[in-house]
Amino acid sequence: MNQFTTYLVNRVISKGDNPLEPSNRLKVGKLEGYLSIFSNLFLFGIKLSLGVVSQSIALLADAFHTLMDVATSGIVILGFKLSQKPADAEHPFGHGRAETISSLLIAFLIGLVGIEFLKPSIGRLYNSEELMVDPRMIFIIVVTIVIKEIMARVSHEMGELIESDILKGDAVHHRSDMLSSLLVVVGLIGVRLGWPELDSYMGIGVSIFILYTGYELARNAVDELLGKPPTKEMIDSISAMAREVNGVLNVHDIIVHQYGVKKFISLHIEVGHDRTADELHVIADSVEDKIAKKMYANVVTHIDPVKIDGNIENDIMEMVSHIIKNDELGTIQDLRIIKEDEMVSNISFEIPCSVEFMQKDEVQIELNQQIYKAYPHCKIEIKFINQIS
Repeated sequence: MNQFTTYLVNRVISKGDNPLEPSNRLKVGKLEGYLSIFSNLFLFGIKLSLGVVSQSIALLADAFHTLMDVATSGIVILGFKLSQKPADAEHPFGHGRAETISSLLIAFLIGLVGIEFLKPSIGRLYNSEELMVDPRMIFIIVVTIVIKEIMARVSHEMGELIESDILKGDAVHHRSDMLSSLLVVVGLIGVRLGWPELDSYMGIGVSIFILYTGYELARNAVDELLGKPPTKEMIDSISAMAREVNGVLNVHDIIVHQYGVKKFISLHIEVGHDRTADELHVIADSVEDKIAKKMYANVVTHIDPVKIDGNIENDIMEMVSHIIKNDELGTIQDLRIIKEDEMVSNISFEIPCSVEFMQKDEVQIELNQQIYKAYPHCKIEIKFINQIS
């Protein structure tokens, strides 16, 4: 975070406190919301006054785009308050997705503003009006552009800090307002140079910016509600934390369900097959506690005992690794070998793959052929597990 954002955040939460703790998230979310409301009211007054004086359709559209930011910031605050409600019988996972629903409502309101200003912008092309543009007016709008960019950066950094899509969405809205103001400046300069129709074109451009912003916010919100997969960075972070626990050999099948900032995580950990039940219990608890504290999550682990020092295991691992050299396939996991009368009778393992991977049958046939050559009397079971990260 830059120094200005850090200063603002430190005004509401103590330095060193976990920003993901629910009460701290609420404080930061409300701070961003109120800052946006007061800043946008100020900017709306300036743009509306200049728009009325100049009769610029692009500037008037931009003014009401800014006013819509006031409404969306109010929804931000409401969404944060609702998301902090504790779990109940009807919502056992809490109300964290109230933030996402708020983002969807913001997107809808943004779309309405874009449509309402697209129509008069097109109409002005056929019914031109005389515009009054003062150079000082252009300078003032440039100042509002700088203010909007600062607001966009502060909102995004606060959103990153508390892992909030609604704050990141508000940041995108601020930036779209800034970009639309740039188009207004272009239109007003065009009027000064004798191209009054440029104002109408810039009004259309501002409306398109507004509509696109609404679309992006809606798409992200719908993805979140439908079950957007966790990022690769999040999966790698969970895996790294689990591997830090003594006794964990490998980690796979990580699943994350997210409800606002609250996460529900399940994962499989591989441990040595010679561990006692008590040792396995301690390892599992250690993994769960470590991840839960750092990621503010409920964590469940599944233990897979594995043998790691056998010649047959190493032979199969090497055999398979030569075949599955594909960016869409992961490393072999959950390898199981059963012997009867010193003969290998059963070999089973899993291969993680991307959801889009379509060559499972071809890979499985090739693996079966290679393994049968080395172990002709064994039964082979191969599962392809879709990765959701």
